[in-house]
Amino acid sequence: MPENYKITPLFVTGLADYHCHPDYSFDASGSIDEFCEAARVRNLAEICFTTHFDTNPDSIGDEDNVIVVKGKQLPASVDNMAAYVEDVHRAHDKYYPLGLSVKLGVEVGWYPGCEETVEALKARYDFDHVLCGIHELNNVCFCCRNRFEKCFGAFGSMEAMLEAYFREVAAAARTGLFDCIAHFDYYKKYGEKHYGPELLSGWEPFAAEIFSVLKESGTALEVNTAGLRKGNNDYYPAVRLVNAARKAGASVAFLGSDAHAPNEIGYDFDAASALVPPDICFSED
Repeated sequence: MPENYKITPLFVTGLADYHCHPDYSFDASGSIDEFCEAARVRNLAEICFTTHFDTNPDSIGDEDNVIVVKGKQLPASVDNMAAYVEDVHRAHDKYYPLGLSVKLGVEVGWYPGCEETVEALKARYDFDHVLCGIHELNNVCFCCRNRFEKCFGAFGSMEAMLEAYFREVAAAARTGLFDCIAHFDYYKKYGEKHYGPELLSGWEPFAAEIFSVLKESGTALEVNTAGLRKGNNDYYPAVRLVNAARKAGASVAFLGSDAHAPNEIGYDFDAASALVPPDICFSED
């Protein structure tokens, strides 16, 4: 995305952004109010905040397992999410009369064994939307600039890596804890550089099984426009994958910018909204 990118109104109205990271996420900037004001400029109808919640104790780089409250990094825990939840609820009360619906969400970093923590998080807070973010394989981040080579290098082949990735997607979906799988083919962020362009069609042998799991579990996919900002020249997932998923009966029901700064809200939504019609991309208040 160009450095001088500015917030401009969307031509398509009535849209919702269901993947936004305010400064409670360690890798984001901009307060909840700043995001809401940007959403109003964009003419969005709804915004759902989805701050990161990463708690894998075995993660290589577990310094990322934090939530930022008033500029201070605290361990990501159920208790420490309280300030974020209160801030989102406050924003809902402030902006709903101004025409912007503000929803409470979270992006949970998936790892095998996180289910008990996710259940406790959902029992404590009234989330409108729970995203599953799969960022690691074997506890190593594949979407981190300084770790992806270590992650991918541990697999003997591209096929082995993809098999492991889709196994985690299926396991997460089968828990029934998540509304949506975030950035479904996120492995391509750095994977295309590592494996080459053949990675972009590598999902095909796994498609039938994983789409069936998503359909049976009622777990949706999002159209995440961040891929265009991150140099992949397509969304997460790619348009062809979106069409294949929908044809197989899997739900593609949310638009998300994966914004980590206010000026990224609603990025490329005028085009992406064709893949997720407005009447199914946001919830009833």
